[in-house]
Amino acid sequence: MGKRSFFTKMLAGSMTTMLVIGSLSGCGSSKAAGKPAEEITVTFMNQDETLGTVTGTAGEALDKATYEAYEQADGAEFNGWFETPSFVEASKKDPSTDTFDKDTTLYGDFRAEAAAEDTRHWYIAGTSTKGSLQVNNWAADLSDEEKAEFELVPTGVNANEFSLTIDLFEGDQFQVIHDWSWDGQKGFGKFTDIDETQMKNAGGLGGTDDTANVEVVVDGNYTITLITNPDNQAQDTLSIVRNSDPVATEEVSE
Repeated sequence: MGKRSFFTKMLAGSMTTMLVIGSLSGCGSSKAAGKPAEEITVTFMNQDETLGTVTGTAGEALDKATYEAYEQADGAEFNGWFETPSFVEASKKDPSTDTFDKDTTLYGDFRAEAAAEDTRHWYIAGTSTKGSLQVNNWAADLSDEEKAEFELVPTGVNANEFSLTIDLFEGDQFQVIHDWSWDGQKGFGKFTDIDETQMKNAGGLGGTDDTANVEVVVDGNYTITLITNPDNQAQDTLSIVRNSDPVATEEVSE
């Protein structure tokens, strides 16, 4: 066989191989290109009320015109959509720019212009080895006078705003409760403003961050402030701020 004939056959074989590979590649691309986009449903809520749903495409933002009517509520100001019903800031979404890969429920934060008056009494309940929470002992059976030491009282600054300034010590654990009852307790996950270098999540029996104990990391004199909306407790805000070193000069005796 001559050299020219040998090289001609090699070239023909190579071209055939390339055509086969190209054909297979082309088939794959065509199949991928022809795959239908996944349809998803976004549900819009106001507390337990379903405002409506919008059908969209996975990975694509929604047209604002399809849901903006859900952002209107009589006597309330709209403050955004959230993936969590407790309006955790990290879960805030803008459906006109954010995208979703699966069916999603969004909760609207509607702030009432005038909330009902909160007539409940709010307290800190917890435990301590050397501070006043040692007496508290997780809302033990105390007299009204003894309970008053742990009560968050109305500030008069904002409607339904309550606060308590108290010395807390490393290792103390606490939550916030109303009417000396554990119904509706507010644990670590309910704090909307908390310094995690000073406080940490100590867990608890409830199984969720919302009912987890707050544990003190740094001794100090702290102010706890609670603003409530009895019509929608998801809108309650709870903060704790360190003012200084502990003010009390004597520890609670054993």
